[in-house]
Amino acid sequence: MKARQNGRFIKQSSARKFSNLIRFDKKEKTVNDKGEIETLEIEETWKEGRRIVELGVLIKGLRSCCHCSKRLNLLDCVDEKRYGLASILHISCQECKGLNSVPTGKRHATSTDNTGPTKCFDVNSKLAAAMVNAGIGEQQMNNILAELNIPPIHHKTLKEREREVGRAFEEVADDLCNDAIRAEIECTNSGDGIQVPEVSCDGGWQKRGSGKNYNSLSGHVTVIGKHTKKCVAYGVACKNCRKCKYLNKTKNVHKAHPCRRNWAGSAKGMEPFLTVKCLSNLKEKGLNVKKIVMDDDTTTFIRARKSLSPGLTKSSDRNHVIKNLTSSPMKISQANKEFTNKGVKHFKKCFNYALHQNKSDPLNLKRNIDAIVPHSFGDHSQCNDKWCGFLRDENTYKHKTLPNGDDLKGPELKQSLQDLFHKFSRNAESLSDLGTSNPNENLNNMISKKAPKSQHYSGSESLAYRVSAAVAQKNTGHKYLIEVTCNLSPGKHTEKRFQKLDEIREKRKARQETVAAKRERLRCKENRFMNDKMDALKEGVTYESNVTVNKSENEIEKEIEEIDIQPLPKNSKQSTSINTLNKEVIVFDLETTGFCTDSSIIQISAKNISTNDNFNRFVVPDGGNIPKEVSKLTGLEFHGYTMYQNLIPVKSVSLQKALQDFTSWIPVSAMLVAHNAKFDARILCASLEKMKMENCFEKIVGFGDSLPMFKTEYPGRSCYKLEALSKDLLPDSYVAHNAEDDVAMLSNLLELIPNFLDKIKITAFTVETVLINNQRLRNKKRNLSSFDKLRNAKILSKCQCENLSGNGINEHHLEVAYTRGGVDAILVLLKGKLTKADSIAAKLFTFYSK
Repeated sequence: MKARQNGRFIKQSSARKFSNLIRFDKKEKTVNDKGEIETLEIEETWKEGRRIVELGVLIKGLRSCCHCSKRLNLLDCVDEKRYGLASILHISCQECKGLNSVPTGKRHATSTDNTGPTKCFDVNSKLAAAMVNAGIGEQQMNNILAELNIPPIHHKTLKEREREVGRAFEEVADDLCNDAIRAEIECTNSGDGIQVPEVSCDGGWQKRGSGKNYNSLSGHVTVIGKHTKKCVAYGVACKNCRKCKYLNKTKNVHKAHPCRRNWAGSAKGMEPFLTVKCLSNLKEKGLNVKKIVMDDDTTTFIRARKSLSPGLTKSSDRNHVIKNLTSSPMKISQANKEFTNKGVKHFKKCFNYALHQNKSDPLNLKRNIDAIVPHSFGDHSQCNDKWCGFLRDENTYKHKTLPNGDDLKGPELKQSLQDLFHKFSRNAESLSDLGTSNPNENLNNMISKKAPKSQHYSGSESLAYRVSAAVAQKNTGHKYLIEVTCNLSPGKHTEKRFQKLDEIREKRKARQETVAAKRERLRCKENRFMNDKMDALKEGVTYESNVTVNKSENEIEKEIEEIDIQPLPKNSKQSTSINTLNKEVIVFDLETTGFCTDSSIIQISAKNISTNDNFNRFVVPDGGNIPKEVSKLTGLEFHGYTMYQNLIPVKSVSLQKALQDFTSWIPVSAMLVAHNAKFDARILCASLEKMKMENCFEKIVGFGDSLPMFKTEYPGRSCYKLEALSKDLLPDSYVAHNAEDDVAMLSNLLELIPNFLDKIKITAFTVETVLINNQRLRNKKRNLSSFDKLRNAKILSKCQCENLSGNGINEHHLEVAYTRGGVDAILVLLKGKLTKADSIAAKLFTFYSK
């Protein structure tokens, strides 16, 4: 075929070349008002947004024109053809006007033998691999690109690249599973000769089930070796194929496509089907499994033994057994309010100990399980002195994990618990040989991150790719992605990132296996539990099924009454010891109208030890009144609008003005020292809070108390008041109860003690300590009188009432707690505040039950 060009026939290839030159050199011409010809540039959309460019490839493409070998300029780009995240730039040569196609990234062959055309850009394949690895889909990926102002990638392009890398994911996962099989066989054969091939199996679904309704369209099963802790086999079941569904709906002829639909039964039937299939594959590969570890929730084991071998045995999963045991006492505790959550934890602990101490010893395990309930109720006839403390010392023995260490009581409760534990003791043979499926649960967690349950990926091959990626990551770590080559180089930054992730993974694993980390997890879990209980107790009913239908508005209003507890300020992790190095020491003293926390300040005096600067302010008292007793001691009086000191008028300012002047005068990081500083610090901090000047606390690093320091330096004295100390130790006499003279007196006394800064920091305390104590005093003043009824009934002592009231709790709070949750709710209020919280909670429960 030939084409016409300028009245003559030319080749088709030459015609296309000339048409391209004309098309990209074409400019729209117009005539302006002056009659001059103007050229309007064609809109250059390639300049909009951002692009992902491999600089080395771009530089190579701009090095020379393919027609005349002259250098190209990026400014001469006339068009862009996008291929996903990559592009081919059409750049015109300034010399020959020829058109050059410059790619923005590397390309690779998609054929398995690496002989096909290099037409696929690396960046698109890398993007598909990252999408699977990160557990996101096409929409999330394009949303990220849109936020970065990068042109989106078409869903068909991304799907093709996902299929490309997905096949590589499956190949890598299969190779790693085969390596794990060989390692598992080697570990089994290298034992003492009595080991049998053992694996743990567990399944999962890609849709959350309620416990009664499972209707997921897909599921998976993983099989992990006992010795290697690596996945040796896995399987995915799908009930749906989006392509088949579309063809059936449109009644079109079915075309060949990678259909992954392999299951037509119920969702619950997927696990037995896949488990049998995986075990059969393992048998064909040389790992003839004789024992499997799994939960007791399915009939998988019976079906597997029927299909594979009558000699197949099973061990139950330890965590599932303990979980099943714990759920039953929880139901018993709901029917018996005296049986608290602490009692449930006690039986869980005892059962766990029995399992650990009697591995492979079913006879002793049965005896120990049968003895747990009688032991907890005070009958130790069936106990063993190896674990029962009562048999070793019956006079001092107390249960460590039962309320107040006392025996449980109640024939009905005892019978219910005995019936429960009898069911487990009958199965002592199987309980003595428990395994764990924790590695499977860990792999299930990885799968849920790569194939989130909120997304549907089983309509195509995507789910199988994502499960394969999780299996590969389980077996070899994050570096598995480097092995998914697809004729691509992994890249320096890719290797560096995954190496770092694997290092973090190993460090976390080593840390989590330590005893300290396990105890910390238990402590955090207990704290979260208690905090949730406390919040639920204070809030009342917030969420309950059909609450507005089953109860009237008056009942609901009564139940949602919030418990107003004024908590103490939370102490930070700051050390209670104060560093006095390079800190300005300020000696100060206050004169007040009384000894209470809400007393008024009438004089503030201070002295900077380093600079000898002095500060003094007289303060107008609240209400303009100074008690006569105070006036006799201090000589300060207030009449009309004037303050007098020893009948001489002195200038006085408001409390806010005095505090502003004082906090401005003291330097940053100041340590305030006073004689009996607990009193002065309490009044000062309360006054700053009253004036809303909490930001001034930042300038104070703490308070130092000279009183205990003098007791240490001069032991055996009968009196440690400033007057007595100055009379015996100083040559000059001072007037007591004058803040200015008290400061001067204390400053001179401190000079007598060598290195007093190092000594006084032992008695120092922080501002936080003062604030907590002030809040405790306010709480006690507000709540203490409410406990009169309980004190008169001798349920609580005076000290216990003061402790509870100081923590913001009054008697009404205890009564509401009893109504909402019985003894457990009362215990939540008391825990951490009283030493014998369990016994006191039981007394309160009995008191309110009458």
